[in-house]
Amino acid sequence: MKKQNIFFAVTLAAIMILTACNGGGDTKDPKLANELDSLNYTYGLAFGNDLKTNLFNKDSVEQKTKSFMKGFAEGAKGEADAKPGLSAAATQYGDWLKQQKKAGFLGDSTLKLNFDLFKQGLINGLNKSKIQMTPQEANEYINKVMNARQEVVMMKQFGKNKEAGDKFLAENGKKPGVVTTASGLQYEVIKKGTGPVPTATDQVKVHYVGTLLDGTEFDSSIKRNEPAMFPVNQVIPGWTEGLQLMPVGSKYKFYIPQNLAYGSKGARGIEPLSTLVFEVELLSIEK
Repeated sequence: MKKQNIFFAVTLAAIMILTACNGGGDTKDPKLANELDSLNYTYGLAFGNDLKTNLFNKDSVEQKTKSFMKGFAEGAKGEADAKPGLSAAATQYGDWLKQQKKAGFLGDSTLKLNFDLFKQGLINGLNKSKIQMTPQEANEYINKVMNARQEVVMMKQFGKNKEAGDKFLAENGKKPGVVTTASGLQYEVIKKGTGPVPTATDQVKVHYVGTLLDGTEFDSSIKRNEPAMFPVNQVIPGWTEGLQLMPVGSKYKFYIPQNLAYGSKGARGIEPLSTLVFEVELLSIEK
């Protein structure tokens, strides 16, 4: 029921060694012919900016730059670095990039690492350049592209869940007593309470049972004999919307489309792209 954080990240090892750098090459405006070119460049740009922002201080900038760029080049070639310090960290990062050439960029075998574009992005990021885009725009682009690619992969593997959910909701919405909202959430009133209706920032206490379309129960506060408490805006979108339709004392049944539930991420006991059914009793608004 809790939100699943939607996140994009590289391996932990790669993140740990992104520690410091500044400058180290000429700022240029590379030609980006396609999405893959843009992904390579923006990834370098974003990390170059992070390197400079997070670790570099104003002292010995040139020396740090030379050490890092030397290690970066050696790591990418697979050569050992004889000197410790920043160059050692950069050597590890360069080695990570070398592995990307074999396994596929960002662990995706269908994506090819373009070292020249990545390096130019890194240099531009280190120089705080806004060529092509800002570091913030670069991060947004990376997330957008990788999330879209993940959606495609999920659809191939779990598209049957979405199809089943869409079919179910289309038929369910025709039943007497079932209301479909503008977002696609469906609900029916089992019992209408007379208390106040919570807002998005309220904390509520509820009892609930969650099931899949085939009736498989994946969660139940009733079986635990312990009501759940949480802020209305800190749960999946279908719950956040539905709870704000319920006066305290009500019991509703929610039919939540996959995009208002856990989407392509899924959750424990819930496959990606699954439509979910919840019976929810709103016990109180907690102060």
